[in-house]
Amino acid sequence: MTNWWSDMRLDWLKIGQFKNLVDVQIDFDEGELSTVLVGENGTGKSNVIEALVTIFRDLDFGEQTSFSYAIAYNCHGHRIEIENSAEDGAFSVKVDGKAKTRSAFNAHRSTYLPANIFGYYSGSSRRLEQLFDRHQLRYYKRVISPGSSAADIQNLDLRRLFYCRPAYGQLALLSYFAFGSDSAKTFLKKHMGITGFDSALLVLRKPRWADGRSSAANVKASDQTFWNSSGLVRTLLDKLWNQALAPIADRAREQDDYRAKPTNEEQVYIFLKDLAALNDIARSFEDERTFFALLESLDISDLIREVRIWVDKDDIEGEIPFHEISDGEKQLLSVLGLMRFTSQDESLFLLDEPDTHLNPNWKWDYLHLVKDVAQRGESHIILTTHDPLTIGSLKASQVQVMARSKDGSVSIRPPEVDPRGLGFTSILTQIFGLPTTLDPDTQQELDERNQLLRVDPRNTLQEHRLLELTERLRRLGFVLEDREPEYELFLRALTDLKHEGRKALSPETIAQRNHVAKLLLTEIMAPKGDRP
Repeated sequence: MTNWWSDMRLDWLKIGQFKNLVDVQIDFDEGELSTVLVGENGTGKSNVIEALVTIFRDLDFGEQTSFSYAIAYNCHGHRIEIENSAEDGAFSVKVDGKAKTRSAFNAHRSTYLPANIFGYYSGSSRRLEQLFDRHQLRYYKRVISPGSSAADIQNLDLRRLFYCRPAYGQLALLSYFAFGSDSAKTFLKKHMGITGFDSALLVLRKPRWADGRSSAANVKASDQTFWNSSGLVRTLLDKLWNQALAPIADRAREQDDYRAKPTNEEQVYIFLKDLAALNDIARSFEDERTFFALLESLDISDLIREVRIWVDKDDIEGEIPFHEISDGEKQLLSVLGLMRFTSQDESLFLLDEPDTHLNPNWKWDYLHLVKDVAQRGESHIILTTHDPLTIGSLKASQVQVMARSKDGSVSIRPPEVDPRGLGFTSILTQIFGLPTTLDPDTQQELDERNQLLRVDPRNTLQEHRLLELTERLRRLGFVLEDREPEYELFLRALTDLKHEGRKALSPETIAQRNHVAKLLLTEIMAPKGDRP
């Protein structure tokens, strides 16, 4: 493994004011491949992701960023430090400790910026995606132009920022099968139970840009099959047409939104009847990355209406369509496929809640899966999550807890303890700040029992109620042993800690509670003569 300072790693980030983030600082651990942001809704986890995208987007375009920030990161063997002031427009950059002009920095963007900045969000909002629009548009204009070629795929300056779109799960699956690498087969079978490719149907549509080309009188009839497309896109379309079983050009009524009227849409149906047809198409291209990029160019070019794939699964007799597999499987394929087929060395992955639809087993193993795909670990992965399972195997240095104080300010810092080894319940209380993991009714009965234990002496009604609660809680697994007087002392001391309801706890409050608990235990376990 290479040393961390030769890999892409964020060191620290300071933000003056961006949305709800005001005078915040994150100190990343450069020795770690991944950093996970956790915290309550509204603390600004997604805003950190958006701020980073905005910073690197503006650096790539050579433009002034609208908010003040300072950032330090390592990239391609260099240490980069940048300060940007929104107030007076001041901009300064240091490379390996030496000041550089902005023009000098811009001239060496390929060296001073990550090879790629990837974004992903599991929700339906375009808040994050729209930050990638200008890079997507530039790439789109290039790939639909007659002069585009396969070389444009490798041109990082053409699209340094890359957003994961919904169709990428299907495209990744086609790419996995097209080249049939052993690692891809193992991944699909182990994690998804997918054992083979049966067939695929690509439904292509007339793109928005085609209207300006179709009226040309000198266009050949064969060219009109794909609406006079040319360049990079046309190369793949011709190969798809040649391998398709009885390709069909037709019109269909489509309605993309309930508020819009159905329209007649020109479509072409490309059916690949088996794996041999898919392999024949892929054989013309250099590798699975190139093939995925060409498939993606169809989506970028507005040509894809739908991709249907039928696969074999080891727990189901016969083939099943891809759209019937779970949302979690699609989500995992989209993110890991994006990383496998598009990432260059020293990239930055910004993933906003990529584990939303995953089952508990995948959440528990998610970062290991990501690490396997990232391979050599030369990139930095930053993701947000609300799930304790996702961080269950991490060290404290890999986690940043975001919390909002009473005055509205946001703090970001690692937790006091490693999530690794805590277990699900303790992660919820020690990292996520939940005051309890019990349901409200059970917690209320437990609090009442503990309160009654403090009463000394108790009257008859109180004794009866205590016995009733103790028996009810015993059936739920809460045992109060009369033989353990230290435990009763602990419960009495615990109820002396006053809380304002049972709200989520800040990292500071968690640390204070842990400290008080240690003092209480020391006091309780002391010999009776030494107790205060």
